[in-house]
Amino acid sequence: MYTILVPIDENDERVESQIETIRGLPAAPAEITVDVLHVREELDFSAEDIEDVSIGTLETDLEDLSSLPETASLIATELRESGIETAVHAATGRPAAAIVDVADRRNADQLVLGARRQSPVGKVLFGSVVQSVLLDVDRPVTVVPAHVDP
Repeated sequence: MYTILVPIDENDERVESQIETIRGLPAAPAEITVDVLHVREELDFSAEDIEDVSIGTLETDLEDLSSLPETASLIATELRESGIETAVHAATGRPAAAIVDVADRRNADQLVLGARRQSPVGKVLFGSVVQSVLLDVDRPVTVVPAHVDP
């Protein structure tokens, strides 16, 4: 089984591009497993402000997606309808570090990241999360631009 980690955010266009990319892979859908990941950023607070906070957590194989952005349900539904085994996970932490950590924990064979549309100057560099993941991960990464209708 070929495992793909797909970190998502709230942007529908990026998720649509990620879906299209996965559907376009040469492997048969039955040979692919997709781990969808949404990372909630850590809150900035002091210990005096709050006592019981769990940071750096990972919730795996979520059935109830109500606490996640709508894009989590969208990608899970679309991929499952294509015959691709899909599990949804949520993590809390710094996005790039959490993505790399989950890729290791889930033993992902590949990552499919959605990139933001950027200005001409911004296109020279990837966004900070994408760039950090590319530098820190030890497996293939496919970066796809946000879906643009012709």
